[in-house]
Amino acid sequence: MTDLTTPLTILGGMTAQTFLNEYWQKKPLLIRAGLVDFNVPLEADELAGMAMEEEVESRIVIENGKTPWETQQGPFDESTFATLPEKEWTLLVQAVDHWVPEIQTLKEQFQFLPSWRLDDVMVSYATEGGSVGPHYDQYDVFLAQVAGKRRWQVLAPEEYQDTAISDISLHILDNFNATPNMDWVLEAGDILYLPPNFAHNGRAMDDDCMTYSIGFRAPSLQDALTGVRDKLCETVNVKDRFAAPETGKREHNAQIHSDDIAYLQAELTRLINQPDLLANWLGETMSESKYPEYLAPLNGKELNEAYESAIQGQTFIRPGDARICYYLSTNDNAMRVFCNGESLEISNELAPFVQAITDQIEFDFSGLDLNQNKDLEPLVRFLICQQGIIELVAPEE
Repeated sequence: MTDLTTPLTILGGMTAQTFLNEYWQKKPLLIRAGLVDFNVPLEADELAGMAMEEEVESRIVIENGKTPWETQQGPFDESTFATLPEKEWTLLVQAVDHWVPEIQTLKEQFQFLPSWRLDDVMVSYATEGGSVGPHYDQYDVFLAQVAGKRRWQVLAPEEYQDTAISDISLHILDNFNATPNMDWVLEAGDILYLPPNFAHNGRAMDDDCMTYSIGFRAPSLQDALTGVRDKLCETVNVKDRFAAPETGKREHNAQIHSDDIAYLQAELTRLINQPDLLANWLGETMSESKYPEYLAPLNGKELNEAYESAIQGQTFIRPGDARICYYLSTNDNAMRVFCNGESLEISNELAPFVQAITDQIEFDFSGLDLNQNKDLEPLVRFLICQQGIIELVAPEE
């Protein structure tokens, strides 16, 4: 259990409880020197190399390109970088934590927040003056400066109109008038937290400016309604119909009365008043892999071999991009574990085991007593199958 009263370096010595009470989804927080002992795993040329890979999601934004705020989508090649202007361009590479395991150490520092809400780590490299324009995000984000300096100007939601520059692919605000209230220069090690919908404009002040953006998942309520509807419709009771009782209050036979609407509201509320069903949608949605197409499925033989390796003591690790969470069911004896978009119902007696897996990176299962709980073997097999844990293969000499 996370101790919310312990001062955290990543919050500049603030406790998690203070942060949650005063800042989370309320107002920005500038954290000086919050990033301590973080060894930057990527140089600029290595980031550019990633952007040349077919499977990596990347883009380049040039403020004064062939068009204003020209956006190019990766993958790129060497000629792309050779023809870029000297300044005022930015390279953005999405989900770098998916490809670079060392970034896991950065993500682990945010465990005072729900791990299943953390989305990914995007890396932004900018030359002098580089920017992606004033915009807002619909989710929480921590902007960690790891190299160079970047100036951030921020506006609260009520301080700007949501109108964008026309005829460009990016949603860049056309009326961003910065105020001195929230105007900061971040140096390497500084972090800026921004709640959803706070408009911000970041501009590199030095060459080789690099920023890590730790973003959080925030599905829309419309997405939730659609997803829950799909869950509800997996099994249909044909006897569930609109059958509002007639109260005699109708003024005319063609009138839809307020009593009809109240009945419909009550029936829909009854349908969604199923906490376990809501938890299933939320868990499966929030645990979905960023790139499920790269989760190669195991066949039965591979799964059996991996499981045997696990119980015989082979070291397994939780990949940095594995998404695991759980829900203690309204049935007191059950819990549902979610991993990379799939789920398994097991006994809640295994909650400490699941918590240990989500807290640790390396595992040795050789001491497991499979007779201790009948759900232990299915759980380990489930996590292996969904690649929430994978066998650690020693590098060849």
